[in-house]
Amino acid sequence: ILGVKHYTCANEHCPHVKYLCNTCHCRACPSCGKKATDQWIAVQNNRLPDCPWQHLVFTLPDTLWSLFFYNRWLLDALFRLAADNLIYTAKRRGLRVGIFGALHTYGRRLNWHPHVHLSVTAGGLDEQGVWKNLSFHKEALRRRWMWLVRDYLLGQPLSQLTMPPQLAHIYGESDWHRLILTAGGQHWHIHLSKKTENGRKTVNYLGRYLKKPPISGSRLAHYT
Repeated sequence: ILGVKHYTCANEHCPHVKYLCNTCHCRACPSCGKKATDQWIAVQNNRLPDCPWQHLVFTLPDTLWSLFFYNRWLLDALFRLAADNLIYTAKRRGLRVGIFGALHTYGRRLNWHPHVHLSVTAGGLDEQGVWKNLSFHKEALRRRWMWLVRDYLLGQPLSQLTMPPQLAHIYGESDWHRLILTAGGQHWHIHLSKKTENGRKTVNYLGRYLKKPPISGSRLAHYT
Protein backbone atom coordinates (compact mmCIF):
# COMPACT_ATOMS: atom_id res chain seq x y z
CA ILE A 1 0.00 0.00 0.00
CA LEU A 2 1.55 3.28 -1.09
CA GLY A 3 -0.54 5.45 1.18
CA VAL A 4 -1.43 9.11 0.88
CA LYS A 5 -0.32 12.47 2.21
CA HIS A 6 -2.91 14.20 4.35
CA TYR A 7 -2.88 18.01 4.37
CA THR A 8 -4.98 20.22 6.60
CA CYS A 9 -5.13 23.94 7.20
CA ALA A 10 -3.08 25.46 10.00
CA ASN A 11 -6.29 27.00 11.21
CA GLU A 12 -7.90 24.35 13.39
CA HIS A 13 -11.34 25.73 12.57
CA CYS A 14 -10.85 25.29 8.81
CA PRO A 15 -12.52 22.07 7.62
CA HIS A 16 -10.60 21.91 4.35
CA VAL A 17 -8.63 18.67 3.85
CA LYS A 18 -6.54 17.57 0.87
CA TYR A 19 -5.27 14.05 0.11
CA LEU A 20 -2.41 13.39 -2.31
CA CYS A 21 -1.69 9.80 -3.30
CA ASN A 22 1.96 8.75 -3.13
CA THR A 23 3.41 7.95 -6.53
CA CYS A 24 4.50 4.43 -7.42
CA HIS A 25 6.99 5.33 -10.20
CA CYS A 26 5.78 2.25 -12.09
CA ARG A 27 5.88 2.36 -15.89
CA ALA A 28 2.53 0.56 -16.04
CA CYS A 29 0.84 3.28 -13.99
CA PRO A 30 -1.06 5.72 -16.25
CA SER A 31 -0.29 8.67 -13.96
CA CYS A 32 3.39 7.98 -13.24
CA GLY A 33 4.02 6.69 -16.75
CA LYS A 34 2.62 9.84 -18.33
CA LYS A 35 4.87 12.04 -16.20
CA ALA A 36 7.94 9.92 -17.00
CA THR A 37 7.10 10.13 -20.70
CA ASP A 38 6.83 13.93 -20.66
CA GLN A 39 10.13 14.23 -18.77
CA TRP A 40 11.91 11.87 -21.19
CA ILE A 41 10.60 13.76 -24.23
CA ALA A 42 11.75 17.10 -22.78
CA VAL A 43 15.27 15.75 -22.17
CA GLN A 44 15.57 14.27 -25.67
CA ASN A 45 14.30 17.43 -27.36
CA ASN A 46 17.01 19.43 -25.59
CA ARG A 47 19.68 17.00 -26.77
CA LEU A 48 18.79 16.81 -30.45
CA PRO A 49 20.53 19.01 -33.02
CA ASP A 50 18.19 21.70 -34.33
CA CYS A 51 18.13 20.64 -37.97
CA PRO A 52 15.89 18.79 -40.44
CA TRP A 53 15.20 15.13 -39.62
CA GLN A 54 13.71 12.17 -41.43
CA HIS A 55 12.03 9.14 -39.88
CA LEU A 56 12.41 5.64 -41.34
CA VAL A 57 10.97 2.23 -40.50
CA PHE A 58 12.79 -0.97 -41.46
CA THR A 59 10.60 -4.09 -41.54
CA LEU A 60 11.09 -7.82 -42.05
CA PRO A 61 9.07 -10.26 -44.17
CA ASP A 62 6.49 -12.06 -42.04
CA THR A 63 8.02 -15.44 -42.90
CA LEU A 64 10.95 -14.51 -40.63
CA TRP A 65 9.00 -13.12 -37.68
CA SER A 66 8.72 -16.46 -35.87
CA LEU A 67 12.45 -17.07 -36.28
CA PHE A 68 13.19 -13.91 -34.29
CA PHE A 69 10.50 -14.79 -31.75
CA TYR A 70 12.17 -18.10 -30.88
CA ASN A 71 15.68 -16.64 -31.11
CA ARG A 72 15.42 -13.28 -29.37
CA TRP A 73 19.18 -12.82 -29.37
CA LEU A 74 18.98 -12.28 -33.13
CA LEU A 75 17.14 -9.02 -32.48
CA ASP A 76 20.31 -7.39 -31.14
CA ALA A 77 21.73 -6.96 -34.63
CA LEU A 78 18.65 -5.43 -36.29
CA PHE A 79 19.17 -1.94 -34.90
CA ARG A 80 22.86 -1.99 -35.81
CA LEU A 81 22.17 -3.21 -39.36
CA ALA A 82 19.52 -0.55 -39.95
CA ALA A 83 21.78 2.22 -38.60
CA ASP A 84 24.76 0.95 -40.60
CA ASN A 85 22.64 1.25 -43.72
CA LEU A 86 22.21 4.99 -43.16
CA ILE A 87 25.80 5.52 -42.02
CA TYR A 88 27.05 3.80 -45.18
CA THR A 89 25.08 6.22 -47.35
CA ALA A 90 26.34 9.22 -45.39
CA LYS A 91 29.98 8.09 -45.49
CA ARG A 92 29.84 7.84 -49.28
CA ARG A 93 29.15 11.58 -49.20
CA GLY A 94 31.84 12.15 -46.59
CA LEU A 95 29.29 13.14 -43.96
CA ARG A 96 28.64 12.34 -40.31
CA VAL A 97 24.95 12.11 -39.42
CA GLY A 98 22.99 11.88 -36.19
CA ILE A 99 20.72 8.90 -35.54
CA PHE A 100 18.35 7.86 -32.79
CA GLY A 101 15.74 5.16 -32.81
CA ALA A 102 14.04 2.20 -31.21
CA LEU A 103 13.50 -1.48 -31.87
CA HIS A 104 9.82 -2.41 -31.78
CA THR A 105 8.89 -6.06 -31.37
CA TYR A 106 5.10 -5.74 -31.47
CA GLY A 107 2.63 -4.08 -33.82
CA ARG A 108 -0.40 -1.92 -33.14
CA ARG A 109 -2.58 -5.03 -32.76
CA LEU A 110 -0.18 -6.38 -30.10
CA ASN A 111 1.01 -9.00 -32.58
CA TRP A 112 4.65 -10.06 -32.79
CA HIS A 113 6.13 -7.83 -35.49
CA PRO A 114 9.83 -6.94 -35.08
CA HIS A 115 10.83 -3.74 -36.89
CA VAL A 116 13.21 -0.83 -36.40
CA HIS A 117 12.33 2.86 -36.11
CA LEU A 118 15.16 5.27 -36.90
CA SER A 119 15.33 9.02 -37.18
CA VAL A 120 18.31 10.50 -38.98
CA THR A 121 19.45 14.04 -39.61
CA ALA A 122 18.59 15.06 -43.17
CA GLY A 123 22.17 16.13 -43.66
CA GLY A 124 25.52 15.91 -41.94
CA LEU A 125 28.88 17.49 -41.25
CA ASP A 126 31.80 17.05 -43.60
CA GLU A 127 35.45 16.87 -42.53
CA GLN A 128 35.56 20.66 -42.19
CA GLY A 129 32.48 20.68 -39.98
CA VAL A 130 30.32 22.21 -42.71
CA TRP A 131 26.67 21.17 -42.85
CA LYS A 132 25.49 19.61 -46.11
CA ASN A 133 22.03 18.34 -46.96
CA LEU A 134 21.57 14.63 -47.57
CA SER A 135 18.78 12.62 -49.16
CA PHE A 136 18.25 8.89 -48.82
CA HIS A 137 17.00 6.81 -51.73
CA LYS A 138 14.36 4.31 -50.66
CA GLU A 139 15.16 1.59 -53.19
CA ALA A 140 18.89 1.63 -52.43
CA LEU A 141 18.21 1.48 -48.69
CA ARG A 142 15.66 -1.29 -49.13
CA ARG A 143 17.94 -3.55 -51.17
CA ARG A 144 20.92 -3.04 -48.87
CA TRP A 145 18.76 -3.68 -45.78
CA MET A 146 17.51 -6.92 -47.34
CA TRP A 147 20.99 -8.21 -48.05
CA LEU A 148 22.44 -7.04 -44.72
CA VAL A 149 19.82 -9.04 -42.82
CA ARG A 150 20.14 -12.05 -45.10
CA ASP A 151 23.92 -12.05 -44.79
CA TYR A 152 23.66 -11.76 -41.01
CA LEU A 153 21.24 -14.70 -40.74
CA LEU A 154 23.26 -16.89 -43.10
CA GLY A 155 26.27 -16.29 -40.86
CA GLN A 156 24.55 -17.86 -37.84
CA PRO A 157 25.31 -21.54 -37.11
CA LEU A 158 22.17 -23.54 -37.77
CA SER A 159 22.90 -25.70 -34.71
CA GLN A 160 22.50 -22.67 -32.43
CA LEU A 161 19.06 -21.73 -33.74
CA THR A 162 15.72 -22.84 -32.36
CA MET A 163 13.41 -23.53 -35.25
CA PRO A 164 9.80 -22.44 -34.65
CA PRO A 165 6.93 -24.78 -35.55
CA GLN A 166 6.31 -22.73 -38.70
CA LEU A 167 9.83 -23.62 -39.90
CA ALA A 168 9.90 -27.24 -38.76
CA HIS A 169 10.69 -28.30 -42.34
CA ILE A 170 14.14 -26.69 -42.11
CA TYR A 171 16.64 -29.50 -41.45
CA GLY A 172 19.92 -28.84 -43.20
CA GLU A 173 22.07 -26.02 -44.49
CA SER A 174 20.51 -26.15 -47.95
CA ASP A 175 17.00 -25.70 -46.49
CA TRP A 176 18.27 -22.86 -44.33
CA HIS A 177 19.93 -21.02 -47.21
CA ARG A 178 16.86 -21.46 -49.39
CA LEU A 179 14.62 -20.01 -46.68
CA ILE A 180 16.76 -16.93 -46.07
CA LEU A 181 17.46 -16.19 -49.73
CA THR A 182 13.81 -16.44 -50.73
CA ALA A 183 12.11 -14.96 -47.63
CA GLY A 184 10.01 -12.03 -48.76
CA GLY A 185 11.27 -12.37 -52.31
CA GLN A 186 12.36 -8.93 -53.43
CA HIS A 187 9.53 -7.27 -51.53
CA TRP A 188 11.21 -6.20 -48.32
CA HIS A 189 9.68 -2.95 -47.15
CA ILE A 190 11.02 0.20 -45.56
CA HIS A 191 9.08 3.40 -44.99
CA LEU A 192 10.48 6.91 -45.35
CA SER A 193 8.48 9.74 -43.85
CA LYS A 194 8.62 13.28 -45.11
CA LYS A 195 11.43 15.40 -43.73
CA THR A 196 10.60 17.59 -40.74
CA GLU A 197 12.14 20.85 -39.58
CA ASN A 198 13.33 19.21 -36.35
CA GLY A 199 13.16 15.91 -34.50
CA ARG A 200 10.45 16.85 -32.02
CA LYS A 201 7.64 15.06 -33.82
CA THR A 202 9.54 11.79 -33.90
CA VAL A 203 10.66 12.12 -30.28
CA ASN A 204 7.04 12.59 -29.24
CA TYR A 205 6.07 9.53 -31.28
CA LEU A 206 8.82 7.28 -29.92
CA GLY A 207 8.26 8.56 -26.39
CA ARG A 208 4.78 7.07 -26.42
CA TYR A 209 6.28 3.66 -27.13
CA LEU A 210 9.45 3.77 -25.05
CA LYS A 211 8.25 5.40 -21.84
CA LYS A 212 4.48 5.51 -21.75
CA PRO A 213 2.48 2.70 -20.06
CA PRO A 214 1.85 -0.29 -22.36
CA ILE A 215 -1.85 0.56 -22.55
CA SER A 216 -3.64 3.82 -21.87
CA GLY A 217 -6.44 4.05 -19.34
CA SER A 218 -8.91 5.01 -22.08
CA ARG A 219 -8.44 1.59 -23.71
CA LEU A 220 -9.24 -0.41 -20.58
CA ALA A 221 -12.69 -1.94 -20.96
CA HIS A 222 -12.93 -3.30 -17.42
CA TYR A 223 -10.86 -3.81 -14.29
CA THR A 224 -11.51 -5.15 -10.79
